[in-house]
Amino acid sequence: MDLILLFIHGAGGNHKIWEYQTKHFNNAIAVDLPGHGFGEGKRTIKEYVEYVKRFCDERGFKNIVIIGHSMGGAIAQEFALTYPEYLKALVLVGTGAKLRVSPVIFEAIRKGYDCIIELTEKFAFSDKTPKEIKTKVAEEMRKIALEVLLGDFEACDKFDIVERVSGIKVPTLIICGEDDKLTPVKYSEYLKANIQHSKLEIVVGAGHMVMLEKPKEFNKILDEFIKEIGNS
Repeated sequence: MDLILLFIHGAGGNHKIWEYQTKHFNNAIAVDLPGHGFGEGKRTIKEYVEYVKRFCDERGFKNIVIIGHSMGGAIAQEFALTYPEYLKALVLVGTGAKLRVSPVIFEAIRKGYDCIIELTEKFAFSDKTPKEIKTKVAEEMRKIALEVLLGDFEACDKFDIVERVSGIKVPTLIICGEDDKLTPVKYSEYLKANIQHSKLEIVVGAGHMVMLEKPKEFNKILDEFIKEIGNS
């Protein structure tokens, strides 16, 4: 069976954050999590994991490479620990084994979209990132109900697999923007140190939204990894 590349977005996102990847890769599918285009959002990572499992079961997906960004990376890690038999490999993008959320973010959500988007534009991107990319992310975020956004960040805040992350045994690629302020490089370095079959790639000039900020560099790294695991 051909590899399935399953892309999972982060908190307050949707499938469009992966537009440069779904256009580039064959067998690429970017999911919308519940509440991010349909249905009701969840408040725990494990609930999102169960949704992803059902999504795969309904389509008969096996031999999957899950590519998860931020909260999607938390979902990917928990999926790998719970359902490793589905996976060929894992790609963790701008994420960590623990995703404690600053009270400042929860306060911004309570104040409304303008406040949370201002915060996102300040912290989710490299200072080198063009304004139009920040605007595009903001436009998509406004489509997500504030209650869903709150649930996403609650799920992230409760996520902590520091004691279990070494249980991930599938080949794992870790990608982080050098200028990531939300999940700094040290988060990715921790993953690299604790996941046995892993490699770390740091992208210069990118922040938390590395797949949008530096799509050519990101796709090249992912291309090479997919070729490696395809030959293994």
